[in-house]
Amino acid sequence: MKTIRKGIMAGALVLALVTNIFAQTNLQFTSINVTDEGAVQFYWTSQSNHLYEIDEADALIDTNTGSITWNKLYNQYPSQGTNTFIGDFGNYNLVPQIPHPKNAPTRFYRVVDEGADSLAADEPTVFISSPTNGAIISGEMVIAVTAATDQPVLSGTKLYVDGQEMRPADSVTNWTDGSTNYETDTYSINTCEWGNGTHTLFATAENESGFSDVLNAPSVATGHGVSVFVPAIFNNLVTRISFSQPFFDPSSGQTQQVSAVFPLNSDWTLNIVDVYSNVVQTVTGSGNSMLYNWDGTSNGMNLPNGIYFYYITAATNGLANELAGGGSGGSGGGNPPLPAFESKSSQLWTVAPNSENVVPLVLYPPGSATNGLTIFEASPSEVRSLTALSARVGTSSAMVNNSASPNGIGDPGFVTPLPNPQPAPKTPQRPPNNPVRGLAGSFAIAYDTFTGNGTNGYHLYAPANKPFFPAIKIQDATGGTFAARPSHIQEANNFVSEMQHWGWTKSFVKADDQLKLSDMQGSGTPFNQANLGVFLTHGVYGTTGDYYANGCNQMYFPITSGTSAQWLRMSEMNLGGAGTNGLKWMALQGCHSLYHTDWSSMQFNGVYPYNSNLHLLLGADTDSFTSATLLQLWARYMNFGTSTNYNPLTIRAAWYQAATDAYKNVKFPPGTVIKFVVAGDEACFDDRLQNYSSPDGTWNYDTPTTVFSN
Repeated sequence: MKTIRKGIMAGALVLALVTNIFAQTNLQFTSINVTDEGAVQFYWTSQSNHLYEIDEADALIDTNTGSITWNKLYNQYPSQGTNTFIGDFGNYNLVPQIPHPKNAPTRFYRVVDEGADSLAADEPTVFISSPTNGAIISGEMVIAVTAATDQPVLSGTKLYVDGQEMRPADSVTNWTDGSTNYETDTYSINTCEWGNGTHTLFATAENESGFSDVLNAPSVATGHGVSVFVPAIFNNLVTRISFSQPFFDPSSGQTQQVSAVFPLNSDWTLNIVDVYSNVVQTVTGSGNSMLYNWDGTSNGMNLPNGIYFYYITAATNGLANELAGGGSGGSGGGNPPLPAFESKSSQLWTVAPNSENVVPLVLYPPGSATNGLTIFEASPSEVRSLTALSARVGTSSAMVNNSASPNGIGDPGFVTPLPNPQPAPKTPQRPPNNPVRGLAGSFAIAYDTFTGNGTNGYHLYAPANKPFFPAIKIQDATGGTFAARPSHIQEANNFVSEMQHWGWTKSFVKADDQLKLSDMQGSGTPFNQANLGVFLTHGVYGTTGDYYANGCNQMYFPITSGTSAQWLRMSEMNLGGAGTNGLKWMALQGCHSLYHTDWSSMQFNGVYPYNSNLHLLLGADTDSFTSATLLQLWARYMNFGTSTNYNPLTIRAAWYQAATDAYKNVKFPPGTVIKFVVAGDEACFDDRLQNYSSPDGTWNYDTPTTVFSN
């Protein structure tokens, strides 16, 4: 059992945030900040190479239980040294979701030290190669993150802006020089969705000491690396674009409030554009801010559910600044004043030798060398005034160098001339918002990390047969060990994030002990209440007949409970849900989840893990391997396609293409061959999420597709 240390911080939001710290001396909250959009950033003393869990509560006493109820906000968050910070922007990947703190009257925090990384002595290196420190950037910014390790596995990276985790990477490139494995990921963000000024970028990466997916794999240790902080100056005329609804559903009476702020009085235009580049709604106005309430129609006419992007163009008009401006053109126009969230409190700032870049002192962790630094106390507005003055008199070349900002668009706190106009990139790109009108459907995911026994995993004897029969053999053995797979967390989270981005709503997310054996058995499985399901686990195939399933050979999946585990027979599944909201497509992401020999045996003996409502089962014919991007790419390809133009793939084609792209250039053991496969109703093999056929009752097994070989 791991000893945990906890620190608790309480705060009453909106802007007035009073800290009340109860913690051991080696785990103390050191600072708190409220961003201009009402998010909470907090800092605590930490130990290098440790992982942390961050919990939140909305009240100190839960009236239902009489005690405090902690909700897990994040876990496995890596230390940034002796001082670590993260932001609470809500967590919409969870069930139930944790909303943004600006929508909560109070919020309390607890940090739990989960202990040292199991691979603390050899963690990956990770750095942001672009943009560079202090770059001035406008509009869309492409951020390149590179990670490296001499361990066999790089499990992906994450990008954070001001302590908020961004959406998964747009592209992932893996390569090796023989001794070191590398990965470069690119992320795109729209800097217009933040306020002007300095924002802190950093990235994390995870590595593993081996491949633990296959049966009887050795124990695997994991490590986490954190990049140095990269301050970048966001400099736009269109700023703080935001949306009132993370998941906009006009059928439930919602309207989508689209808002933005302009540092100078501007004439602005908002165009709402469908996925085929057709403008479906236009609204115009002027002032220092805009707010438009879209009801999901095109000038009063209903629109189909789908993907819609928001484009805002602004041009300064030379008028005096004002709190709000008028709007016209389309339903829901009008611009009430936007709330201001900026903190006025003073804090410490620093300027390095031979530099005029002003950055928060907190970027230097305690213990850092500060010799030669100029340190002063000021409020954020005072710092902006100072840097604005420097820019106007030409003393700060770094502040007025627009080489990284070809549009030259600035914040009046940094540079003064603003070109006309500035077209902001399509929005939203920032989580948790998505560009979808209406709900596309529902999905569910269950996964097991097999970490209840630490890094030791679980040993299971072969599934029981009738007393007078020998034990069933699994892969020609009478038992086996299933290694811990903590990387299932990132694979599942990336899938949830991507599906939500395209307008899908979660039925449930079940992890580890939340997942019960009964959840996977019979027609009462909760998966049958979602349109699309994913079961992420270990899997094995039997090589002898199973008395309990008409004597067929079949697949088996371990389900853990605490420190023990038991078998799930595939024959116990009854996947498929009736009606519009029922289960149509199910992915079994695990080794040999659709092994061709055992699938044929089940079919021959009349053992079917599905009913007449299921369209497709997707899985692997061979060993399969966890990938941070596999399920994410599958979600993207099914919902949007493989390029920048909208062209969704069939569910079946997306499965094969996602695996091919996810496994490309990975340094698997020599001789590795991975084959994915789809089984399904013949009428449904070309199903798309957007349009699909009804089952006709004839099932077939696709030719397994090789998605990796070396």
